[in-house]
Amino acid sequence: MVRTVWQLTTAIVTLVAIVDAATTPDIHRVQQARKRQAELCSPLELVIARGTDEPGNPTYGIIVGDPLFNATSFLIPAVTGYAVNYPANLDCDSRGLGSTDILNHLATQTSTCPSQKFVLVGYSQGADVVHLATSQLDPSYYPAIDAIVVFGDPGNRGPGQFDPLGSAEPAFPAALANRVKENCAFNDPVCTNNGTDVSAHLSYDNAGTPFINDSARYIELQFQNGGDSGSDFADDAAPGNQTLANLSALESLASLLGQTSVTGAPSCPSTSTSTPGPTATGSFLTTTTTPTGSIISASTSPVGSVVSSIASYR
Repeated sequence: MVRTVWQLTTAIVTLVAIVDAATTPDIHRVQQARKRQAELCSPLELVIARGTDEPGNPTYGIIVGDPLFNATSFLIPAVTGYAVNYPANLDCDSRGLGSTDILNHLATQTSTCPSQKFVLVGYSQGADVVHLATSQLDPSYYPAIDAIVVFGDPGNRGPGQFDPLGSAEPAFPAALANRVKENCAFNDPVCTNNGTDVSAHLSYDNAGTPFINDSARYIELQFQNGGDSGSDFADDAAPGNQTLANLSALESLASLLGQTSVTGAPSCPSTSTSTPGPTATGSFLTTTTTPTGSIISASTSPVGSVVSSIASYR
């Protein structure tokens, strides 16, 4: 009888050991999966769209993206970032691809991490991308957007203006307008109608400028208050009225960025399959020669005419 009990006990111990050996890897995999999800599901993520041809060094953009992420992570250590995957060039579908990437990323992240909050960040063409993405964003995603922070935004010129590809600039949705921080440097010719200082458009991380630190503090405040702190235009230059000096500055910026001619520049058709948002008409972009001999893109709008001439604006 004793032997039988001993044999039974041994069998049970052996069975438990076998079950434990079989389930331990599964438990380990579950633990690893939970760890990965915890890393993926940060409380706040910056979704950053760089400017045209802006070096993405080391990750998000040398002029705005990386400085802003670093400043924000100092205030919110758990913040993570996502670099919008798009060409950031002057192809017709560039901003449309960026918008699509933002929308797809938000759909994936909110499904995986329902409690995660987001800040949409855009610099120059990246601001274009954010404008387009938010104009197409389903309102059900609005509660997840704590802030929208843009720099050198062509949309700051006012409603109905055009981006450098000649496409109409959609306004931010009214429901998100109170979560916007516009950063427009004084005399920046891209985000104002009367700016004339080309270097101002490249100055957002310059020593002594307030844009990066002020934006990081705004992000922190919005995150703490659930996106309800209101909009902030403290670092925003008034768009003003269009001037010829502004047009000249835009030509200078195009030249500075290596654009000497837009011959062969894309004419963006209204039926573009790559760009899901508003596009220009098929004949929107043409070429014309200025008295100085440089070639710019002409459009139906005086502002669009010159803004379209920047074939590699930042």
